[in-house]
Amino acid sequence: MKLLPQSKSKWIWLGALLGLFLVLYIYRYHSPLWTETVRFYHILFDPHRLKKVIFSYGPYSPLVYIIIQLLQVVVAPIPGGPIEFIGGYLFGAKAGFLYSMIGLILGAWLAFSLARIFEKWAIKKFVSPEHRKKFDYLIGHEGVILSLLLFLIPGFPKDALCYILGLTPMHLGIFLLISTIGRIPGTLMATLQGAKAFDHQYKALLILLGISTLGILVFYIYHDKIHQLIKKLHFGK
Repeated sequence: MKLLPQSKSKWIWLGALLGLFLVLYIYRYHSPLWTETVRFYHILFDPHRLKKVIFSYGPYSPLVYIIIQLLQVVVAPIPGGPIEFIGGYLFGAKAGFLYSMIGLILGAWLAFSLARIFEKWAIKKFVSPEHRKKFDYLIGHEGVILSLLLFLIPGFPKDALCYILGLTPMHLGIFLLISTIGRIPGTLMATLQGAKAFDHQYKALLILLGISTLGILVFYIYHDKIHQLIKKLHFGK
């Protein structure tokens, strides 16, 4: 694994300590703000409440949505599909897709950076043991094509993959490129579904849902075989 230059590491650790100090300061001296932050975290798991919260910010709704999408990536257990669906429902297909991608790109950058800075601590904190074991072979390998294929698979744990790839020698620019390309199909599909639901185009919505469900179902049934095949094609074993 490539290590960061010592000068950069010092600044990164300084920033991390300042961030930790800020969190502790809010917790100690601004309890209402801390309570609101915790409440907001739980809302992320409830799509209906989430929609109301986003709408309540009026002209700032797009910014709030982008931040929520960012948090969805960083806090890997939060499901992303419903959030992207809500984006299409609230803002339409084009704007919903754009806002979703901005949040996903920023979230991927943050998750990748957290893993690179804090290494195994971040992985243990945000990635389940099952996913850590499954993708342990990626550590120490750049695997650009392999990683892109994994990002393209429907229903694949892409957020966890962002953390895993942070432990590889992969360049940040390459990572952002492949993670962005790999997320486009699924994000576009989810935001289109939300937009069709808002426009009451239920026939188109059912078709899109059917395509998504089929893709996820195929991956769910054959995920081990698909994963082993991709791994074999890349490593040749």
